[in-house]
Amino acid sequence: MSTYCRIILTGLMFLVAPVQAQVFWSVSDEEGNRNWLLGTVHSEEPRLLEFPPELLEALQSSERLALELVPDAGMLDELNRAMHYDSDRLEEVLGSELYTEVVTLMERHYGMGEPAVRRMRPWAVAMTLSIPAPETGLFMDLALSFRASGMGLEVMPLETLDEQLNFLAGIDKPGQIALVRQAVDEFDQMGDMFEALIGAYLDGDLDRLEKLSRAEIDRMDPDVAAHFDQVGLVERNHRMVERALPYLHQGGLIIAVGALHLPGDDGLIELLRAEGFTVEGVY
Repeated sequence: MSTYCRIILTGLMFLVAPVQAQVFWSVSDEEGNRNWLLGTVHSEEPRLLEFPPELLEALQSSERLALELVPDAGMLDELNRAMHYDSDRLEEVLGSELYTEVVTLMERHYGMGEPAVRRMRPWAVAMTLSIPAPETGLFMDLALSFRASGMGLEVMPLETLDEQLNFLAGIDKPGQIALVRQAVDEFDQMGDMFEALIGAYLDGDLDRLEKLSRAEIDRMDPDVAAHFDQVGLVERNHRMVERALPYLHQGGLIIAVGALHLPGDDGLIELLRAEGFTVEGVY
């Protein structure tokens, strides 16, 4: 998997929270079928890969792990194609000044020379510059997938790549350019932001995690922020719950998705409660 494919996949894969908002929840129905819901952080931070005993016990007692996406060779090829124009168009789209800033950051921090950048689409650039450059590529979601597969669980996706790409491609051209501008302007603060997010996650504080993420969203162009909320969160949350329902009623399912999908009236916690499940915090 190429470095920038891994970055974009990770970005594809990162609202008022309830009291004692935690990141790992048990989900059970009236028949006693038990499942689990885990909010993740799309990061390779080593502290995130030290899975708590409660999560390991849940894996041992489960049959399936459901992620937003499960990478395979075909999907990664499709992602690579979707990230790029057919020709060198990025400078034309961004303008020379912003394009030069992008190339400088990509070369200096991600090891991507101009030939690798000039055909990228703006949303792919924005997503790349919004997360730290990967070192190992073993992100939390991927590590969890490997652990589950090794324990004999079926690993399944809740979405298709097309559905996630349509969310990003659905942002209009000015909105995508605005995302690139924001990513460039805030690049120097990204490390501190991620450290704050990871700290909130390790504290099991979904409320604080949501507030930090919400602050980032609120700095977006208003139209882009509205699109992110409605298409990137609300619509995706409903779709994921709908697809998980048959397996939830069988029991033995762990849903592991970005933590921002959990809180809020249209978050997975409340959507599952509306379907009649008892959802209780574990940590």
